Amino acid sequence: MLINTLITMSDLIDYAGIIPEYPVPSYKDGGIHIKKKNRGKFNALKKRTGKTTEELTHSKNPLTRKRAIFAQNAKKWKKGGRKKNK
Repeated sequence: MLINTLITMSDLIDYAGIIPEYPVPSYKDGGIHIKKKNRGKFNALKKRTGKTTEELTHSKNPLTRKRAIFAQNAKKWKKGGRKKNK
């Protein structure tokens, strides 16, 4: 006999004793969370190498390519409602 149960993420965390590395975002303002240690790394690479985002999408380094493609996609998103810190 099969019993249908609804398993939520909190049930899995309780069951496995897993504690997330960082607070789980609420996604009310957006669904992307970039860890603080990784913020600004792509722009720093662009300044250091003098290359454009388009040029870095053809990099041999897979992490650089991933960041460049993410930057191209993020440029298309609507970013209203978010305030820039100065």
